[in-house]
Amino acid sequence: MIDCFDEVFDEVNKQLELITVTSEGLAESKERAANFLVVEAVLIEYLRQIDGELAKRSSLKDATFANKINRVAGKNITERKINIATDEEYASIRESFEELDALREWVKGHIKIFENAHIMYRGFSREDR
Repeated sequence: MIDCFDEVFDEVNKQLELITVTSEGLAESKERAANFLVVEAVLIEYLRQIDGELAKRSSLKDATFANKINRVAGKNITERKINIATDEEYASIRESFEELDALREWVKGHIKIFENAHIMYRGFSREDR
């Protein structure tokens, strides 16, 4: 599912447009509240999968670092760390980890947005009674 980011991104952007309060939105407040809850649930599942993959990439990054620290040239630990940072394999693994971590933060932020949108529209639907 992590590979389906474009689909998730497109759907999130489409749903973000529905958060704006309009007379049409107020008339559909129950449906929108329910819809935002579904979007939140989908994002939470996506986050769960990202967290699993992030743990794997973190282990790979740490193992690669530990493996290279003993084989890289350098007079002291600081020089070795600098040399590892410029190593293509390690840099690629670290970049992959950091990109996924950034995606995780994006998803967490949007979960909060849709949680608040759900609460707001749920409140609107209660006012209509």
